[in-house]
Amino acid sequence: MSSNVLPPNPCLVAILLVVKINAEPRIVFHYPPRPGKDNTHITRYLAAQEKEKDGSSSTDDDSSTSHDEIAVDNDNPKESKTGVNTPELDVEDPASVSPEKNAMWDSQYGKTKWSDLFGLPSAGLARLLCPPPSSDKQKFEMSIDDKVFVGRPVFARDGDSWQKKKTERKAKAKSAAIDDKPTEARARGTASEPTLGQDEHASTDALEHESDHSEARKSRQPNLTAAHRGHSNKTGIEMNTQAEQSKVSKEVLNMFHVVFVLNPPPLEYQLRVKEMYDHVVRKFSKALKWAQARSNYVLREASLLYTEAPLMKRAHAEDQSLASLYHRYRSRSLLAKAISTLYNSISTSRIAHVNLTQSSSLSFQIPIPTSISVLPGPLSHQMPGLWLTTATSLPANDEVETTNSQLASQFTLLLLSDLPVILSEINDASSPLSAPLTHYLQVSKPTKSFLQISQSSGIPLRDIQFLASHLIYWRKARAIPPLHQRDTYIVSPNADMSRLVSATSKFAKTFPALPSLPKLLNLLSTPRAYSALIPSKDHKEAFMNILAWLLRDGWVTQLRTFAWVRVPPYIIKAVEGDAGKSLESSSIELALPGRDTEKAPHGTLAVPPSPASSAASAHTAVPHGASQQPPPSASLIQNPRQAAGVSSRYLSAISIHVLRRQGVEAQKAWNKCLKYFDGRHAVETIAVQEGWKRKKVAEFLAGWEGEGVLLKGRCW
Repeated sequence: MSSNVLPPNPCLVAILLVVKINAEPRIVFHYPPRPGKDNTHITRYLAAQEKEKDGSSSTDDDSSTSHDEIAVDNDNPKESKTGVNTPELDVEDPASVSPEKNAMWDSQYGKTKWSDLFGLPSAGLARLLCPPPSSDKQKFEMSIDDKVFVGRPVFARDGDSWQKKKTERKAKAKSAAIDDKPTEARARGTASEPTLGQDEHASTDALEHESDHSEARKSRQPNLTAAHRGHSNKTGIEMNTQAEQSKVSKEVLNMFHVVFVLNPPPLEYQLRVKEMYDHVVRKFSKALKWAQARSNYVLREASLLYTEAPLMKRAHAEDQSLASLYHRYRSRSLLAKAISTLYNSISTSRIAHVNLTQSSSLSFQIPIPTSISVLPGPLSHQMPGLWLTTATSLPANDEVETTNSQLASQFTLLLLSDLPVILSEINDASSPLSAPLTHYLQVSKPTKSFLQISQSSGIPLRDIQFLASHLIYWRKARAIPPLHQRDTYIVSPNADMSRLVSATSKFAKTFPALPSLPKLLNLLSTPRAYSALIPSKDHKEAFMNILAWLLRDGWVTQLRTFAWVRVPPYIIKAVEGDAGKSLESSSIELALPGRDTEKAPHGTLAVPPSPASSAASAHTAVPHGASQQPPPSASLIQNPRQAAGVSSRYLSAISIHVLRRQGVEAQKAWNKCLKYFDGRHAVETIAVQEGWKRKKVAEFLAGWEGEGVLLKGRCW
C-alpha cells in the first residue's frame, strides 16, 4: 500500500435524482431532506419508523452491522469529515420515540424551502445537471463554490428507447454464452481465479450485461449480497394504480442522472472525487440503466416521486413535517429508499445494501485502508490502530515471478471479529454460501496458509480463495502472512495507546489465566523470536491465539528482514585489478582469497600478498610526501537483477568467492536468491518461494553475512 494513505472521508453531502421526461429536466428527489445541514433528528425519525414497520432492526437496510465498522473513533460518529452532522442510524428503541418527541423534531428541524437546493432554484440547478447527449455514460463533474457535483448521465437510445436492437443483442449472444459457465460456478460458491479482495459483490457490469439476454439467463445472475442478508424472491415493481400506469405510458424518459454532491478538502479533491465515481457513482448508474432497460424502472419511480412534489410544497406552506413526508417517500418508492440507504451508508464509510427491486440486491462501498506501509509523519493524517506492515505492498515492476500456489502459501486469513459472531451471522443469512463459509471458517487457522488449509481439509484452493475474498469484501477478515513462532513480532509504532485501558479489560476476559496485556506488550518491546515468550509446548496454542488477537487490533506487527548485496573492498580490488583483461573465472580466482585466508575485521577478508608482489612493492615504494590512493570502501548493489557493467563483474566475483569458501550448494543458492536481495522482498518469503526449509535458508543467510557479501536490515 502506498505511503499517502488517507483515512476514509466520503465527503458526501447529498444525492440528487435528475430526470428528463418529455424533454423537461427535473430534480424529482434528493436525500437528505436538508442537504448540507443537520439532518440527524430527521434520519432518526425515519429509522425509527422503519424499525416499527419491520418489527426488528435485523431487517432494516439502514441499520449498522459489525462488518461495516471502520478503524476510526466511533465514540462520536455524528461528526463527519465534511463539518456537518451525518445521519446517525443506530437509533434508540422505537418504543422510546414518543409522539411528543416527534413533534419536537418536526418543529425544530422539519421546515425548509423545497424549491431551493444549496441556495439555488431547483429548476435552474436541474438544467445545469442535464448535459447534452454527447456526454452519455461519461463522467460528469461540475463545481459550484465549495461543492462538486459528480455523476454519470445516461440517455435513451434514439431519444426514447432503452432497449438494444435485436441485431446488437445477437452480436453479443456468443460472448454471453461463454460467460454462462463461470457465472453458474460463482453462484454455487466457487470461482475460476478470484483474487484477494476482489469486489465481485457489486458487479453492476454483469447487471447491465443481463438486459441483453433471456429471463432464464437472468435468473442465474449471482447475488452474493445474500450471503449475509436474506432476500425474498418476489416479483418486480408493480404500479400502485391503473391510473398511474396509463399516465406513465404517455411519458417518455429521455435521460436520468444520479448526481452525488461532495464537499472534499482542497488537497484531497482529485482522490475523493475519483474514489466516489469509480466505486459508487459509476456502478449505481449502471444498475439503474439495467433496471430501466428491463422494466422501465427509473421512469416509473420518477413519475411516482414527481407526483409527490406538490405535497412537499403544500407541507412547507402548512408547516408540516419533512420527516413524515420523507417517510412517505421511502415507503412508496423503492428508488427513494435505495438512494437514502446509499447515502446513509456511504456517508459513514459503511457497505451499502441497496434493493432496487424486491428481487434484486446490490452492495456498494468505498474501500477503506486496512494497512499502511509507512508511519505517518507529524503533519500527516494519523490513523492509530491501523495495521503497519509492508507485507501487503507488492513492489512496483516486480521481477520475482509468483505462482498462484506460492501466493497461497504466503497468506492466510485473520478474522476481524470473534468466530462465533461471524458464524451466527452467516447462519442467520441462510444463503447458498452459508454452508461452504461455515466449513471453511471451522478449519481455517491464522497459523496455516491457504495452501496448507486446502491440503489438510480437502477444499479446493480456488474455492478457499473465493471464500476468503468474500469475507475480506464484507470486512470480516484480512489477508496476512501466516503466524509463526520463529518470526519476530514487536509492538506496532502505530498502536492506539489511547485504547489500552479498555483493551486491557477485554484481553483479561478473553485470556483470563495468562499474562496481562501491558506485560505482554512490554515483553514484545524487545525484538526477539516470538517462541521466546512461550513458556512450554502446552502454552503454544494459547499464545498463538494471543498473537492473532494482538495483530487483529493493531497492537503488534511482524518485524521482517530485508537484504542487499554488499561488495566488500577485496572484491572491488580484485575486479579493478582485472579491469584491463577479459572477465574470466580463472583470473578472478587468482585474485580472490581462498579457504585458508583469515577473516578481516567487520566481516571482510584480507588478501595476503605474495612474495613477488612484496618485492615489487619494495622497488616501487611511494616517495615521502606523495599522495596515496585510499583503499576502496564497500558498496551496495541495490538491484542485482538489473546489474550491468562493473556491478555485473562484482556479482560474478562474489559468486566465485562463495563457491570457493562455501561450496557448490551455497553458490547455487546464492545465484537463486540474488533476486530477493534488493531491499524490497523480505527474506522470510525465500523459503516459500523456493520450497526450502526455513532452517536451511537461515544457514545460508548467516554464512553469506559472515563472508561480508550480504547486508541485512529489519523493518515492519
